[in-house]
Amino acid sequence: MASGLSWLDSSREDQQRLRELLKLFSDTESRDELGIGQVRDAFSDLLFPGTSVIQTRARYLLIVPWCFQEAQRRGLRGDRFAAQVDRNERKVIDALLRGDDTEGVIGRRAGVGVRTLPSSIYAAALLRYGIRTGADDSAPGGRLASGLVEADELTERSGGMWHRTLPSAPASFPAEVEGGLRLSPEEARWLRERLLAAAPSTLLAYLLQPENCPGWDSTAPWDEPAALVAPEPIGSLVRDAVRFSLAIHGAALLYNLLVAERYQVAGLTEHEEPVDWYRNELKGWDDRVSAERGLKGWDRSGMWDRLIEQNPRIAGNVAGRRFIDRWLEAVTSGAAGGAADDQSLRNLVAERERSVKKGQSRLVNEKLLRTWSGASGSRQLVFRWPQVRRILIDVHDGCAADLPEAAGARA
Repeated sequence: MASGLSWLDSSREDQQRLRELLKLFSDTESRDELGIGQVRDAFSDLLFPGTSVIQTRARYLLIVPWCFQEAQRRGLRGDRFAAQVDRNERKVIDALLRGDDTEGVIGRRAGVGVRTLPSSIYAAALLRYGIRTGADDSAPGGRLASGLVEADELTERSGGMWHRTLPSAPASFPAEVEGGLRLSPEEARWLRERLLAAAPSTLLAYLLQPENCPGWDSTAPWDEPAALVAPEPIGSLVRDAVRFSLAIHGAALLYNLLVAERYQVAGLTEHEEPVDWYRNELKGWDDRVSAERGLKGWDRSGMWDRLIEQNPRIAGNVAGRRFIDRWLEAVTSGAAGGAADDQSLRNLVAERERSVKKGQSRLVNEKLLRTWSGASGSRQLVFRWPQVRRILIDVHDGCAADLPEAAGARA
């Protein structure tokens, strides 16, 4: 029997988390093997509210409302209305794929038959940024499919469900999408205003300032000089995020070392000398920790207060907090410098992974050990930065598009 997912009795936030989880499972580098996802996501939401790892380009924040508005103008109701919105989104996919620039097009691989449509991916962001102004979408019974609410209710409210100053869709939309996924100057300025109003005093808003446009080559938000000198309360949050990301990365590397050791003992050879690789990675990590002066004497009480305020469920995750605190204490005290051979830290990480994964633990499940990709959750946390950077650059480029110097600015 084929298995599937149904959006039943779940909130929009739960659905968004599930979609992100599915994406993470498709990226072997991003798996949450040690159960720190709550903290990772709370940092991400504090730094970049409204974003997610499944978003691609900023213009979808306008394209989705336009798809709804076009269906509403037809005077359709019920299932016919919902079906028309679906058709509009698929027409947009076709139009974008016919364009010159297909970077970030949702459905780039699957085409118009893609299952997860932009209305689903951007639903939470549209509410968070006040672009969608209607009440919560949850229909009676909590049933939601592809980001569309119960069609009759949606039709009745669609006329007033979007911000009254939303820019108009381009001519011939949705059969044609003039400009592709590039924001026009008017659209970019409007979107910037909405995000600044909806998420003030965040790193997202700070990096939307004209002078703070991120670069294409930055791999983490703290690679941006502006982020390192951000005013309070942004600055202290960024510093906590940098320290947490660096410190917890060692636990991820140690976990992969433990898997690599079992892998070699089992006589598996698809990945060449993984034990040496992860020992070298841990040594490089220890060098970076030693160079980070802010870790010594790091007062984490303020960090936990902010994270719990963002997601109160973190307070109830006693086992998760205990593991993180024990690891961070080892890092800040200098005890994690020899983590590769420290039996207490090896046990700490191994026990945490087994408690999170249970029968799916690669430290106990021989079948899963054989499917190890060579890197499981081994990347350093960057809190959705690749997706956020692309959206920020979209807005900056759109705002600058009608300036005389814009042509040379990106050359």
